[in-house]
Amino acid sequence: MDCFANDLIRCHNEEKADVRFQDGALRHAVGTHCIQVMRATQKKESSTDGYGWSYNHAAMLAYWRGRYYIDYLSDPVSEHVPPSQTLIAWSDNGVDWTRPVVLFPPVEAPAAPYRGPLKELLTGDTVACVMHQRMSFFVSSDDRLLATGFYGIAPNDTIAPNNGYGVGRVVREIYEDGTFSPIYFLRINEKAGYTMENTQLFPLFEDSGDAGFAAACRELLSDRLVTQQMWEEERLDTDFFTQPGAEALSYFTLPDGRVLGVYKNSLVTCSKDGGESWSPLETDHSIETSTGKVWGQKTGDGRYALAYNPTTDSAHRWPIAVITGDNGQDYDGLLAVTPEVSPHKYAGLYKNLGPQYIRGIAEHNPRPEDGKLWLAYTVNKEDVWVSCTDVPVRGVETKELDEDFEQMDTGGMVPGWNIYSPLWSRVRVEEKPEGGRCLTLYDADPCDRARAMRVFPEKERFAMSMRVKADGQDEKTSYTIDVEDRHGSGAIRLYFANDGNIVVKNGGRYDVFCPYEKGEWMQIRVAADRFENTYTVAVEQNGKQYSKTFHFNLSVRSLERILFTSKKTLPFNTLEDCGKWGDLGNLPGADTKLKEGTFCVDYVRMD
Repeated sequence: MDCFANDLIRCHNEEKADVRFQDGALRHAVGTHCIQVMRATQKKESSTDGYGWSYNHAAMLAYWRGRYYIDYLSDPVSEHVPPSQTLIAWSDNGVDWTRPVVLFPPVEAPAAPYRGPLKELLTGDTVACVMHQRMSFFVSSDDRLLATGFYGIAPNDTIAPNNGYGVGRVVREIYEDGTFSPIYFLRINEKAGYTMENTQLFPLFEDSGDAGFAAACRELLSDRLVTQQMWEEERLDTDFFTQPGAEALSYFTLPDGRVLGVYKNSLVTCSKDGGESWSPLETDHSIETSTGKVWGQKTGDGRYALAYNPTTDSAHRWPIAVITGDNGQDYDGLLAVTPEVSPHKYAGLYKNLGPQYIRGIAEHNPRPEDGKLWLAYTVNKEDVWVSCTDVPVRGVETKELDEDFEQMDTGGMVPGWNIYSPLWSRVRVEEKPEGGRCLTLYDADPCDRARAMRVFPEKERFAMSMRVKADGQDEKTSYTIDVEDRHGSGAIRLYFANDGNIVVKNGGRYDVFCPYEKGEWMQIRVAADRFENTYTVAVEQNGKQYSKTFHFNLSVRSLERILFTSKKTLPFNTLEDCGKWGDLGNLPGADTKLKEGTFCVDYVRMD
């Protein structure tokens, strides 16, 4: 009996995420790239955006005229604690992003009109606003790109700026040359007491003097699906909203024309008239998630995808996973999008751990020509990331492992690979000094690592060869090669120690295998047999040869992915850590780069 048969959405998960592991011990969605846009630091001089603010959250994503755009909220330390601003960055290829710049700056509003809770705490004439957003980008029918945000009020950190008592929603146009229009009010929050007369922060969009811009704003406001996303911040206006909503609406159109809406906490609703009215909110128990947002959309292959944190533990929002289906209502095949989680770096209130607040490119806006599934999210409410996943979304690979990178574009995507590329520990295809191309993993981040993983057809026995070199690493760096099963159990591991030795994990212990010369290419062959639980490693470098057989570290049924990383481990947060109350403290050394090193892969193939 299917206990979810009458639900609007039915996730038929054969396996659940095991959140003891930061990828849920799931298979990974093949061909996913996770790319860091902004890396938080508290040192202004080394920060990505020039501010050194360590609370960054609520990323929104758009694609317009061949360029990707992302904006996000930023506060100095904690959620709901001003000053507060929205920043924006853009990219022509989704890999290389501009330095973020301010889109909506910190402002102070008059305190007198405020009617919300804890008004008695507002003792001055003005109050610093707190930015909030549940939607941002809108592309009009005449191809104008608008960005919006909401200025809320939080008398202290216990009051959310999206409770309906904020100042108003602002808008500005993004121009193709990277400049912006002035800021205007899209809607002043009159039901909460703010008017154009008592709050002269910005003019109303109708007074912009730009007829095309004003028409685009009116078009946005007339779209019931778009405006329903604004409900929680302006919920007092019962005339504007057709019915109450909930937090963080994501919506998508089914083949029969109905629109499904998905909110936080697995709440689902349906509209048969384009958002004019909605069915009562229902809890969809098959979407096992909590407050980290759910994103749903139709994918480039005509199927549907839901992306969410597959855990009811809201304090530990990992991983981001994706599940797909043909009809928009039935889904299966849960796969990990994010492979792991860098540690919480900076103290601050309400900083839930993990990759979270997933948003994609909204249905009403243009989609990239590549057809990939693009998502924006933040990690630990500190760092801003995007991911893109190959479509059709799949967890297994049929193409044999045979990669030499010669046909891949330098500096762009790495087709067929799962790439995790922080700003301080990048992964790129590059030209070799002697000619040809290779995959390079950089490492300079004390809190993160570069990852490059290639899924291959599942095997019980195999032999693979590769040509690699390690050079210039910091003493904290240990370039590592792992071969894993579908759950991430690593039966095989070898790493390149800073002291010039290759170390092999043999039956769970680390044994020094042989020396290597830094900056020199070496050939490595690994032959494995899961029935014997052994693997043989052979290394050849500059005429010297070494070979030895080792024991598997873990018992596995089969092996199906090879993983190259720039460190063998990170200072991971566990399920016992909680970032909500600001008591995890600052991670020592989080702002200081390591000595940058490189690990290069010339080729890797099955023999």
